Amino acid sequence: MSLTLFKKQLKDNQFSNMNLFFGEEEFLKEYYFNQLKQKIVDKAFQDFNLSIFTGKNIDLQEVWDAIESLPVMAQSKLVVIKDSGIFKSPKAADKEFWESRLEDIPLHIYLVFHETEVDKRSKLYKIIKKNGLLVEFKYQKIADLVAWVDRVLNTYHKRMKNEDIYYLLEHCDTGMHSIKNEIDKLAHYTGDREKIVREDIDNVCVKSVESRIFQMIDALMDNNIQLALTLLNDMRTLKEPVIKILTLISRHLSSVLKVKLMLNQGMSAGEIGSKMGKAPFIIKKYVNQARHFSVQYLHDALEECLKIDAQIKSGQVNDWIALQTFIADVK
Repeated sequence: MSLTLFKKQLKDNQFSNMNLFFGEEEFLKEYYFNQLKQKIVDKAFQDFNLSIFTGKNIDLQEVWDAIESLPVMAQSKLVVIKDSGIFKSPKAADKEFWESRLEDIPLHIYLVFHETEVDKRSKLYKIIKKNGLLVEFKYQKIADLVAWVDRVLNTYHKRMKNEDIYYLLEHCDTGMHSIKNEIDKLAHYTGDREKIVREDIDNVCVKSVESRIFQMIDALMDNNIQLALTLLNDMRTLKEPVIKILTLISRHLSSVLKVKLMLNQGMSAGEIGSKMGKAPFIIKKYVNQARHFSVQYLHDALEECLKIDAQIKSGQVNDWIALQTFIADVK
């Protein structure tokens, strides 16, 4: 699952016949797919030598016709299968088709599967692993994101302090597409001014749901129920689904509980950050919240989240009223 190996292939112009690109970081997945496309497909003959099939209901005969047909004015073709789901939960016909055909891909074809989720235990995954290249695109580590943001800012002839880059990342949705969109907005907002400051971020950037939940838990720690409910209503105005908010609250409380247990074991903030793979400024917030709540309280709150989730999905309660009541009852 080596991006390093794929980068070497790009440099050497020598590519695997079959490739599986997967993972949650869509920005990098698209970036490196486009790098591969530029190397293989001449734009002048793209209509003949590039075939893209998208979704779970693609016509398999059309796919195979594209694979078997010869390239036009070129030595190779690129065939792309996007978001098919065949490496996660394939239909029986799709599974049978690919299991019987993947061992027989013509040499003039470069086949790329472009997916988000895969089952690494599946037979199809193992066939690609044996005969091709697996490239997993994970969400980037915070240090890598900071360096990347700095490079993007340079293309705009802009600069930010490192602590303000961290602040930006803290408030963005996960994923480089979202971060890039916020940088674009900041660059246009600041015009000819070179330096971007924290006030610009507050004025322009849309805070992620995760960031609002951090704020909401902080408000509850301060017994500021009104602010917590205001933040919740902001998310309602933004049309965030209740189940999504509840899931993120549950995930957040679970992280706080993990930090609480590690603190009780005598671990330092640095050790906790290393174990959880999160940036120091995030761990600092978790530690602050963990010190406010007891282990029993966090267990009970997580149980309540599960209970509300079940009640909402079964139609026993109104979703927003249940969530507002849960927040109002937090002490």
